[in-house]
Amino acid sequence: MHPDGAARDLQFPMKKKRASGAGGVARKILALLKSHPEGLDIRQLREFGNFGETQQHLDRRLRDLDPHHRIDRLREGRRLVYRYAGERPDGEWGYEKISKTLRAKILSRDGRRCRMCGKTVDADAIRLHVDHKIPQEWGGITIEENLWALCSVCNEGKRNYYASFDAGLMRGILGHSSVHRRLAELLRAHLGQWIDCDLLEFVANFDDYQTDWRKRLRELRYFGLEIESTRKRQGKRNLSLYRVVNWTELPEDPSRAAREYERRRWRKNRENT
Repeated sequence: MHPDGAARDLQFPMKKKRASGAGGVARKILALLKSHPEGLDIRQLREFGNFGETQQHLDRRLRDLDPHHRIDRLREGRRLVYRYAGERPDGEWGYEKISKTLRAKILSRDGRRCRMCGKTVDADAIRLHVDHKIPQEWGGITIEENLWALCSVCNEGKRNYYASFDAGLMRGILGHSSVHRRLAELLRAHLGQWIDCDLLEFVANFDDYQTDWRKRLRELRYFGLEIESTRKRQGKRNLSLYRVVNWTELPEDPSRAAREYERRRWRKNRENT
């Protein structure tokens, strides 16, 4: 993710391109969303726009709008609703497309295997995409550490899952310098709900790479948080999920407080031996 904190501040300029520079499908989607302020899901977009494109194609055209338009993704029951929220101010979106060279490098590094389900191009005849681990709208940037290979199914599932999170909330969570604070605030924002280990790992590693982020998660129990865990099978992976079932206020600097707690416990154990 971001082994060097400075990497987080990198900006990638993009040529100016408002709706007039987007493709015809994207412009038509934009017009539909503006005329339906309540929001539309993919089925409605396809119906109202008389699009013959697949859902994957329409999702891509929606992402084409993101650098210059705020498109909220809202989960309403089983529907994912897209709602137009206005133009982005200049400079808000730092964006760089993944070059062909970088894409080839990531695919080679990941062994032409989906990093989520484990399927391969050769054995399973899948199509691989190179995607951002931490979405760009959350502050993720286009560097090798923040890119991975995903098959079409996992890539779409990840995108829909992340779209259910408020981008402003996630930027706020990722803005904390303390890894303990980032993890705790993510759990707090989804109190009682299961969160998968991939998202927790991304949040933990956003500003300072953690070789044992699960230990940082366990250390939150020092402050009275009750954290439960479970596992589920996803493709060829056993996925860990976590949730917090209560909330207590954390110290101002929870990372420092966790280190002090560890030192006190070590001294006490030493005295008792």
